[in-house]
Amino acid sequence: GSAVDATIAAQMVLTLVEPQSSGIGGGAFLVHYNATKAETLAYDGRETAPADVTPELFIDSDGKKMKWSTARIGGRAVGVPGTVRMLALAHAQEGKLRWAELLQPAIDLARNGFAVTPRLHESIDGMKGWQKSPSSAAYFRDPDGKPWPVGHLLKNPALADTLEAIAADPNAVNTGAIAAQIVLAVQAYSDNPGKMTVFDLAAYEPRVRPPVCGRYLSYKLCGMPPPSSGPATALMLGMAERLGLQ
Repeated sequence: GSAVDATIAAQMVLTLVEPQSSGIGGGAFLVHYNATKAETLAYDGRETAPADVTPELFIDSDGKKMKWSTARIGGRAVGVPGTVRMLALAHAQEGKLRWAELLQPAIDLARNGFAVTPRLHESIDGMKGWQKSPSSAAYFRDPDGKPWPVGHLLKNPALADTLEAIAADPNAVNTGAIAAQIVLAVQAYSDNPGKMTVFDLAAYEPRVRPPVCGRYLSYKLCGMPPPSSGPATALMLGMAERLGLQ
């Protein structure tokens, strides 16, 4: 396969084993170098705001800015996911193996289970507000409400079903039954319901952008352009070189 094939397979597994940090329900960036063409491209799969969002999204009923700790939990802070459509676009241009083949490792792990890692256990233990999301609590915690211990074999047949749907159709997250379920979860959240609609999901389009490139010592470095931090990285390295920092 190709580097893009490997990236897709890894991302789908991360969705299962590292859901606190990386998953198909969010956004992603991919910087790709094609050695044959000597071409670097930046694939932008960043999540976007629903069409109905206004500048007052994070203003409470009293006209004050919501606290970050309050605003971040619930449907209000959920963006329209772009990871899967972006990876499908990259695969169409740079993939070699069959799309469905790349999802099979994650499907197998979701059905058969994986061992809870210390990092996942710590993340579950540190998260507050589980009572507001009973379905999540039932998956991440034991019947006594405690986080699953390190090494516990955690299975996720629902995610396996979702990944199988994506394996059959990369648009499965953005259209059809799964999209409807995402919208229901976002809009029906008990606190901070969101404004996402099925039309937002269906309309999402990943973008291919020119990368931001700069020099550092003898190297040419390329990274994601806005809305990511490629320019900031280039600026910091430029200052580091000028100041002689190691």
